[in-house]
Amino acid sequence: MTFIWIAVILLGVLAVADLVIGVSNDAVNFLNAAIGSRAARRKLVYWVAAIGLLIGSLLSANMMEVARKGVIYPSSFSFAEIMVVFVAVMLVDVLLIDGFNTLGFPTSTTIAVVFELLGGAMALSIIKNREAKIAGIEIEQMINTDKAFIILAGILLSIFLAFIVGVVVQFITRVVFSFNYQRRFKYLFAVVGGVAITAIVFMIFKKGLGDASIFDSYPGFEYVVRYQTEILFGVFAFSTFIFLFLGLSFNVDIPRIVVLFGTFALAMSFAANDLVNFIGIPLTAVESFKAFLASGTTSPDGFSMALISDDVIKKDVFSDYEHALIFGLSAVVMTITLFKSRKARSVTETEVYLGRQSSGYERFEPSYLSRVVVRNFLQIHSLAVGILPEKLVRFFDRRYQKAENVEDSTVDGVIYFDTVRASVNLVVASILISLGTYMQFPLSTTFVVFMVAMGTSLADQAWGRESAVYRVSGVLSILGGWFFTACMAFIGAFIFTYMIWYGSWFAALLLAIGVATTLILTSKYHKRKQEEKRMLKEEFQDEIDNNLDHLKESGGEQIRHHLQEASKVFYLSIQGFIDEDLRQLHEAHNKALLLDKYTRSSKSKFFYAYAKITEEGIDSGHYFVQAFDYLTEMVGCLTNITQPLFEHLENQHKGMTTSQRNDLHELLDEMSGYFNHIIHVEKEQKFELINEMISKQNFLISFQDSIRRNQIKRIQKGEGRTRVSILFMDVLAETKNVLLYSINLLKAHRDFIESYNSNN
Repeated sequence: MTFIWIAVILLGVLAVADLVIGVSNDAVNFLNAAIGSRAARRKLVYWVAAIGLLIGSLLSANMMEVARKGVIYPSSFSFAEIMVVFVAVMLVDVLLIDGFNTLGFPTSTTIAVVFELLGGAMALSIIKNREAKIAGIEIEQMINTDKAFIILAGILLSIFLAFIVGVVVQFITRVVFSFNYQRRFKYLFAVVGGVAITAIVFMIFKKGLGDASIFDSYPGFEYVVRYQTEILFGVFAFSTFIFLFLGLSFNVDIPRIVVLFGTFALAMSFAANDLVNFIGIPLTAVESFKAFLASGTTSPDGFSMALISDDVIKKDVFSDYEHALIFGLSAVVMTITLFKSRKARSVTETEVYLGRQSSGYERFEPSYLSRVVVRNFLQIHSLAVGILPEKLVRFFDRRYQKAENVEDSTVDGVIYFDTVRASVNLVVASILISLGTYMQFPLSTTFVVFMVAMGTSLADQAWGRESAVYRVSGVLSILGGWFFTACMAFIGAFIFTYMIWYGSWFAALLLAIGVATTLILTSKYHKRKQEEKRMLKEEFQDEIDNNLDHLKESGGEQIRHHLQEASKVFYLSIQGFIDEDLRQLHEAHNKALLLDKYTRSSKSKFFYAYAKITEEGIDSGHYFVQAFDYLTEMVGCLTNITQPLFEHLENQHKGMTTSQRNDLHELLDEMSGYFNHIIHVEKEQKFELINEMISKQNFLISFQDSIRRNQIKRIQKGEGRTRVSILFMDVLAETKNVLLYSINLLKAHRDFIESYNSNN
């Protein structure tokens, strides 16, 4: 009984943790369209979603679905056995989904739970066979293998279907409305908006209300069920009239309203149907525990789980205040998570960035497969353009032309794509989810919403030649992550079930402590990565200001920051090599790589800003671009210093001689003073001291030449070791390049400031 009590308590704690972690991942499903299109301020979008979460949670009545008619047969388990599986499943679920949140990857929480149950049940069936507790038991008696294969087949089909439908519908929509739809198409938008709202309401009926039988006892609900078609026609007529009135009278952006309503509907559908993924198993365990205590049975090994039936937790939450409270508190936890979770924002940003209309910094590196896909697609596209009539091609080109000087930002951030595409994302996803539910076709909401968003991005030409390989690589990575989820969920639950079965409550507590420790470590890792992202200026808000004032203020700050970081990297690398401190050299190497990435990102961002400045500022901006060219080269030299030094120590090669250490130590002291001086000149913009800096540079170059001559003499005398001597000479050469590029950087920035001041 000790294990049972500990398991119940653990499952209660894990339910809250899984709720927070699960919502952090699944929130992208209903936030993507509104956040990407800036349909409203972020806080308003969150509140709209929160209302949907609250209503959906209260409609989430049948919490036994996963365990009852999902992928395992509870009647084949005793109470003690199923508690082992449930604890293993919840531990793995928290660990797995948090890992994806940390990386900013959306995944399917439904798939995770399903395959965790499969893995746990598989492990238990093997254990029971081995221990002969039930003679001749077959895996098929414990696991619904047919259901698992149907789920996998449904996912594969829904991936392609959602993507293709998204491409087709968005292409037609864009051809009809084009990118220049503002203040136009009011009558057409009213009708299309009415259709969109009707489609979303249809999803609420079919998916969002969950198991509608809980309302059977309420008068009037049977008429809602009986007259659904008539109600939908009424919704279409009413919404079309309202949209027409708002469009003609107040010039309201109709797609914006559709996006907000769709956000509410998807949030409600998510809470009504996916809440089971997070608290369904703990609730099942608690209800089973209550039944076990009420039965008077002394041994949990002899208490069968055949009692799990349709009516165990399938209750009317509006009269069962206990469950109403649980579901209501769940909605509160999800809402708080929505507002506070940094990981939820990371997952949302990943999907939004993959679908954004503009180019810029790309988070994913191109892979061989993404290059092949893009190459073949371009060949097919060229072939299609050659076959189609020239007039038709020109017509499509005109429909895809974007107006100049279109506002691409709001007070709450940059608009990644317009509300027309956001509306298509929501409406198409809603229809596919509704049809899947109506036809009892197994699909994942996450898969459908994501692939529709990617399909509309492709149709909207968001994946241009400059970004296609990166975006395709990102999509393929996330698709691979989903199948990785299934594999790791199965394997993790299988292993954890074995450990808990043989280790009992001690193993369960030990695993729980391990999971808690991992959550703390991933939280610190995510926080560090978020800080790096902030430093790298990946947020597109930083690309809003495109003028010389922006280059002067922000650019000057970036140059000073780069010089300070370069000074730290140089000191850490040389001092670490002198002391043969591998940890310090590793830190220097990581800082150098980050600084290189930071520099290239900043250079790219400022180049986009320079490309958009007025003609009067072109001459001044030229000097600024030149300054960042020198900065990039200087940082590259630092990378060329840190990497071989780190690899030398990491490979356990012999260190320097005493003479080499002394020479490098003197050089480090001189270079530290040089960096401090140049940072001071840059910070105070005392460019009249550049001649003094040049003299300092010449002295250091001469000093390095003398060190090089001394080293050559030592080599001729047979002193030192060949490998470290070559490395020593390479450090001197790269240090000389750092000196040259740093002075050129200072001169170019001086010329920019002087040209800027003369033009103003």
